[in-house]
Amino acid sequence: MSECQPRSVLIVDDALLYRRLLAGLLRQWGYQVFEAENGEQALTLLAQEAISLVISDWEMPVMDGLTLCSEIRQRVEDRYIYVIVLTARDSVEDLRVGFAAGADDFLPKPVNQVELQARLHAGERILQLEATLASKNRRLSEALRQIEQDLQAAATLQRSILPPHHLRQGDYFADWLFMPSAWVSGDLFHLFPLNDEAAGFYCVDVAGHGVTAAMMSVAVARQFLHGRTVDPFLFNGADITPPAQVVRILNKRFCAQHPEVTSYFTMVYGVIDRHSGEGRLCQAGHPTPVIVSATGEVREVGEGGPPVGLLDHLDWDETAFHLAPGERLCLYSDGISECENAEGHQFGAARLETLLASLHHHSLSALLEAVEQSLSQWRGAAASAADDISLLVIERQQDLRREKHNET
Repeated sequence: MSECQPRSVLIVDDALLYRRLLAGLLRQWGYQVFEAENGEQALTLLAQEAISLVISDWEMPVMDGLTLCSEIRQRVEDRYIYVIVLTARDSVEDLRVGFAAGADDFLPKPVNQVELQARLHAGERILQLEATLASKNRRLSEALRQIEQDLQAAATLQRSILPPHHLRQGDYFADWLFMPSAWVSGDLFHLFPLNDEAAGFYCVDVAGHGVTAAMMSVAVARQFLHGRTVDPFLFNGADITPPAQVVRILNKRFCAQHPEVTSYFTMVYGVIDRHSGEGRLCQAGHPTPVIVSATGEVREVGEGGPPVGLLDHLDWDETAFHLAPGERLCLYSDGISECENAEGHQFGAARLETLLASLHHHSLSALLEAVEQSLSQWRGAAASAADDISLLVIERQQDLRREKHNET
């Protein structure tokens, strides 16, 4: 089908003489004219020709003018068609019904030539505006497709820096739940070796959502990777850098490297002795971690503290903890505690702690699946998460649990 031409007009009228008189007048004004004696013929022509202006009588056999208007609005999707209805009716109710059917304008019969020409010019201007809008929408759609492709690539890249499932450091086994609110996320977490004696762990939540938060999370992940390889600030020989000192180093670097960026992040960073279970962690604006015992008791571990990256003179404290065999250390982002249901109520830290306690006898994979199901049911199946959701669970395994894991 050729490109729509606003100067093409379709006249629909069952009165042959009146239709021919009107067609002759329009041809004098420079229009290409098509003719139909009822609505059905008009629809056939509109499917075959790139016509965007229609002048139709209201009263016609087979299919009247208002039915034609309704059919045009339902069937024609590739362009907008401007419809002028000719009628002897002039009541307000008749006009209301006509506009509801899809008519753009009305003219009384017999038609005044000056008024008809003015209405046609107005219709052409509207069609030109429609064409301009359609062109811009096409460009926007193309740009949106490109953005979606870029976001898909960014999401793939970001997921590549997440740790594998079923992490193991000696007797410590970890697994995680990750539910981004968008294509990309600002959440990050890991359990990794520091030396033969200790393992480190962190859970990070960058403020905001989308690409900006994701890029900041990549920068944080890079710091932790370099902290073990290129610039080993996480340890010095056999000495492990205290968690609070690591947070201070990160805060100083991000405040200095990104002074123009207002983004910040919350985190928990800690170290744990792989033999004794003794550990220390630093909480920086992040939800307080909890330890769930083998019998389901829950205790919180953390001293609070401000987020990282806001001000370069901030300071943090550490909290000591002990992870006994069979106990689990759970670190989560506020996307869980602040997850809202349809009534606007938050899931809350207390509800999460109760849930984790009730699942103390489940395997880690079963626990994470149950938490995901609970959050999905809480917010409703049709709703998307308003914030990124992440949960990292580190378990110091008992011999029985280790044997059961090895069997699977």
